[in-house]
Amino acid sequence: MTDALDFKSSWSLGEEAYQSVLEDLRSIDATRIVEFGSGTSTLRFSRDLPNAELLSIESDPAYLDQTRSNLEAHGGPGQVELSLRAVAWQRHGLSWFRSYAPGPFPDRVDAVLIDGPPIETRRGREACLYQVFPYCHAGTRFYLDDYRRDAERQIVENWLRAYPGALVQLASFDVVHHVAVLERVAERSAPRAHWKNTADSMVQSAKLLLRP
Repeated sequence: MTDALDFKSSWSLGEEAYQSVLEDLRSIDATRIVEFGSGTSTLRFSRDLPNAELLSIESDPAYLDQTRSNLEAHGGPGQVELSLRAVAWQRHGLSWFRSYAPGPFPDRVDAVLIDGPPIETRRGREACLYQVFPYCHAGTRFYLDDYRRDAERQIVENWLRAYPGALVQLASFDVVHHVAVLERVAERSAPRAHWKNTADSMVQSAKLLLRP
């Protein structure tokens, strides 16, 4: 296997996690996939899911260029669209986040992998689901990497409070970083404001703004 196809970075998704996500994607026959955070997984999905249409979102221009070069050299038949979206402040409901700038998504999304932006954005990964959720359907799966961290566990709690009755947590893949697996089970799309989510957002935003 060429180095470009190897999850060699300590902060990457990892081979075991990738295989678990890949198996689950195949089990639900996911073809339209959104990925927050590009890299080795983008390359591997293009090869392992030949019928897939993948939108891969990245905030770092140099990293996106590297992914594009690797796709040209080692990519598979899956259709990949790379989208550069800088990290920016944004509001969802009553909460503020720093995350990938909002942009277009496919009309119908079958699965979403959230492996970015970095933890330095505090709750940046939480905003990703709020952006893409209106384009999803009952049965859409969501995969959140690094679920072993307290921050990601809090994100899942916030999501479930925001979409009561419409989003459920199915499982977590207990591999390396751990991956949380959630599924949309109803057509409700507008998130519900919850005081705990708003308070958490205020605290995390303040920490981000006051960081030296």
